[in-house]
Amino acid sequence: MALVLAAFTAVSTLAQSTEFNIDEVVVNEVKVVEDGAAILDRLTVETGENLFITVKLDGLNDTEDVSIEAEIRGLESGTIDAETSLFDVKQGRTYAKFLTLKIPANARLDQDLTDNLKLRITASSEDSDEKVDVLLTIDRVRHNLLVLDAQAPESVNAGETAVVEVAVRNRGTKIEEDVFVKASIPELGISRQKFIGDLLPLEDFENEDNELSDKAVALLRLEIPAGTVSGDYALKIQVYSSDGVAKGEETAILSVKGKTAAPVQTSGSAVAIDSSAKTVAKEQGVVYKVTVTNLGSSAQTYTAEVSGVDFGTYSANPGILTLAAGQSGEFNIFVSPAATSTLGAHAFSVAVKADGTVAKTLSLSADVTDSSAGNDRLRQNLIVIAVILIAILIILAIIIAVVTGRRREESEERLY
Repeated sequence: MALVLAAFTAVSTLAQSTEFNIDEVVVNEVKVVEDGAAILDRLTVETGENLFITVKLDGLNDTEDVSIEAEIRGLESGTIDAETSLFDVKQGRTYAKFLTLKIPANARLDQDLTDNLKLRITASSEDSDEKVDVLLTIDRVRHNLLVLDAQAPESVNAGETAVVEVAVRNRGTKIEEDVFVKASIPELGISRQKFIGDLLPLEDFENEDNELSDKAVALLRLEIPAGTVSGDYALKIQVYSSDGVAKGEETAILSVKGKTAAPVQTSGSAVAIDSSAKTVAKEQGVVYKVTVTNLGSSAQTYTAEVSGVDFGTYSANPGILTLAAGQSGEFNIFVSPAATSTLGAHAFSVAVKADGTVAKTLSLSADVTDSSAGNDRLRQNLIVIAVILIAILIILAIIIAVVTGRRREESEERLY
């Protein structure tokens, strides 16, 4: 499901500091601000994904306790913000800091709302601050089914029925046909599914001639097995269209009172990385996505500790991740090589800890390239294309000359 953000060229510096200067802003590896001015007209991201924001700050004077905040204002659901921890700035040095913002998937995007959004980047200390605003526009996507709410009993006895009430809505711009709602407890191997029909987009629903709606409520009954052991179980709620184009999912916790549990594993985690080796240019950023799943029977708190990044700067977002039993979450590890870093592969590690104990240590690598390499490759490609075009023009010229010569010969023969 995609969400479109248009970042117009209107970027205003609301306040200027004599202690530091916001030099550059990069969103999802795309530079949108350079030297305090916008260089991009439009940026596209997907619903549910994070906005990975890199802010480069130049130190004008030695300053203590500096922080950088990113926030999106104007959303109906309120301001979305994220802030770095405090750090010290030294004169003449450049600092790269990383923040993550998430656009709500269920935002109501009225015209008056979408034209008045802004991304504000603020660098501040006790005595000074600097703010840069980027105007934003959000458009709804074609397919976007959401689980608005799921009501289930806090607890249920083994052998009884848990009634789950699910409210779903079509937040996309296209009609969703043959929509189903499903409730399941994977650990117990039980599930129920219900057909709710077609869901219109909001614009069509507001037309009084339509009998269908953009939302629906479904009741699903889950029979809890009589032999179920007491404990908290993950209740998964899903809504999807029959063609699989649109889908949404939420997870809740259902407490079951049943048999006394035998000794079971109370902890355990699964840790995975999207890629252990990535390529990144000097002074640019790259993101390693670490997925963590709580395999234990109770909630666990996770942290990600990065070590060995002596060739640049790094950040782990979020700082703390709390997962209920059966839930999964994600750490985003940002790495940015310094301008003085050496080219080639650099090894570092990420230790994922569950309740303070190391669950897994990931060995990662960043292949540092020269920031000008991309321009060199582009130049080489342009040269190759130019040579090919010249060759084509020469061939065309030869063909035209031959054809013209033949026509002259035929004309002379007719004269004789």
